[in-house]
Amino acid sequence: MADNVRPSGPVDIAVLGFLDDSLPDGSVAAVAAEAIASGAVRLLDAVIVAKAEDGSVTVVDIDDGDAVQEVLGVPADVPGLLGEDDILAIAEEVPPGAAAVLVVWENVWAARFAAALDSVGGVVLAHERIDRADLDLVFDTLSES
Repeated sequence: MADNVRPSGPVDIAVLGFLDDSLPDGSVAAVAAEAIASGAVRLLDAVIVAKAEDGSVTVVDIDDGDAVQEVLGVPADVPGLLGEDDILAIAEEVPPGAAAVLVVWENVWAARFAAALDSVGGVVLAHERIDRADLDLVFDTLSES
């Protein structure tokens, strides 16, 4: 049975793209498994969408504990938040010979941080995620100085 506990931490969704010659070798799954096993994140849903050169689409919905165990090697109950419309929309965008992984996760560590902050009367006054490309640009500029 899926863990239907309502998330208390921030929830992120990402669509990860892979060209045919760069399909995951297990290293990405290993990092995800480590984050789940450590309790830092909770997997809420994951779907793999692959499109063959002929346009046929294969969907692997990682929507139960057995599938998570098989793909990531860690036990996890997944409530499954992605709907069929979400999956079909991504499938339309995946080019032939490529794949995408849709993944939704709760940042459990942030929920624990917020609870600790709240317990001492603190509040988050601002929060913004910085795009990786922007961050790389800033560090590249700093290293040139």
